[in-house]
Amino acid sequence: MYNEAGTSPTSFESLTLEEVGLALRKAVTECSERGLYFAAKWAAETLDGLPASSKESLESVKMDMSYSFFTQKDLSTNIDYIENDKYLLGKSYFDVKEFDRAAFVLEGCKSSKCRFLKGYSKYLAGEKRKEEESQDIMGPLDDSKSLNKEIQSLWEEMETWRGESEMDGFLIYLYGLILKQKNPQAKNIKDIFLESVLKYHYNWSAWLELANCITNKDMMEDILVLLPDTFMSRFFRIYLSVELLDSSKCLELIGEVQHKFVENKFLQTQTAITYYNNRDYLAAESVFEDIIKSDPYRLDDIDLYSNILYVLEGKSAKLSFLAHISCHTDKFRSETMCIVGNYYSSKSEHEKAISYFRRALQVNRNCLAAWTLMGHEYVELKNTHAAVVSYKRAVEINPKDYRAWCGLGQTYEMLKMPYYAIYYYQRSSALRPYDARMWLRLGALYEQLSVPNESTKAYNRALQCTDIDSSSKLQAELKLKSLSGSPDKDNASEHYSE
Repeated sequence: MYNEAGTSPTSFESLTLEEVGLALRKAVTECSERGLYFAAKWAAETLDGLPASSKESLESVKMDMSYSFFTQKDLSTNIDYIENDKYLLGKSYFDVKEFDRAAFVLEGCKSSKCRFLKGYSKYLAGEKRKEEESQDIMGPLDDSKSLNKEIQSLWEEMETWRGESEMDGFLIYLYGLILKQKNPQAKNIKDIFLESVLKYHYNWSAWLELANCITNKDMMEDILVLLPDTFMSRFFRIYLSVELLDSSKCLELIGEVQHKFVENKFLQTQTAITYYNNRDYLAAESVFEDIIKSDPYRLDDIDLYSNILYVLEGKSAKLSFLAHISCHTDKFRSETMCIVGNYYSSKSEHEKAISYFRRALQVNRNCLAAWTLMGHEYVELKNTHAAVVSYKRAVEINPKDYRAWCGLGQTYEMLKMPYYAIYYYQRSSALRPYDARMWLRLGALYEQLSVPNESTKAYNRALQCTDIDSSSKLQAELKLKSLSGSPDKDNASEHYSE
């Protein structure tokens, strides 16, 4: 388990904040040099959140610039140095989004950095053309026209590179992205992203791709035993715990690292999302308010804050103000459009809300929040077909989104298709087993289908949930009394178990 410098990442317990700062400074530079701006931003934000007492002196920082081109011992044989002019030209084209020109300029380069930038430029050029060709966001899920046409040639070239020599963590990350598009069902995608983070430990984008491959807690534990105990793997585990809705574990993990990363925006955001998932909206609102006060122009994850203000009573003025400042910051961000959509939805202007969610999807077709929220709006308008399409797109992007599975259950319940509704509620309750609302709905559907044994089990599960309110508790208890002694319908269980 080594990083690119050939040294093992420092374990969390023996970690000093000076070492964290040094690693993050290098990560900002190395990710930026390869056009991985999201990963560079994450590293820079984490670096900025370190306590002031941990900042090293300027001289100390200057002394550790060994990753720069111009501190190599033998410049005449260093391939990075020889190809530096080509790299600079390619990177300048990349920065102004002339991806095809960047790839053309870097053709034939041998250094890992140039190869990555060339491959990533071709990948992004293909993604850009794919988006331009995909006009209808509500089109079929398997639209064959919406393919990145650069994937096959990139795959063949990277297979050659992989056979020629050992690839660094960044190239392995790109290899994983290409394989994921070429064959989304490939079983080794997870292993490739794991290899990437082990070879280069500070590319947060690779960690997120690895997280997307993990769908349950057993898979998470299998991966965690293969990772060194570093601050990156701790952050990864926190992110996964939030994704898998393991709220109590998440808050415990945040508490274990908070003393070293007191001002860390990532930890603050994960805390707010955990409260939101627990339906502790007031606590989540308080954390988001602190985040906005310290970083008023931040839009990352702030659409979740608008969901909270939407749900809470008497917060319409706050939601209106949030929509205003988001538009002022960047009206074309998908998060801004989701916030404005929530504002119009709170005013029961569902058509306007849908128009903003559609705009968010035109900016970012994989915006999970926009698909789910648009599904909710279509349900309000009784457009069940469009609602089903929206929710199915959401679960296609993230199968761990219990809200979309629940939305599908509600939609099929509206359509009087109880077996479908049961299936989707079961998927939602599997992700969120302690949500009383799911079990109450399942209990009612089983009762409707004259399957009292299953209905009884569902109502009992609802009563075991800590979030059940008094009226729902009373309803479940009354249902259990009325169900006692009811005969079970023959063979009904065969339908809902399929």
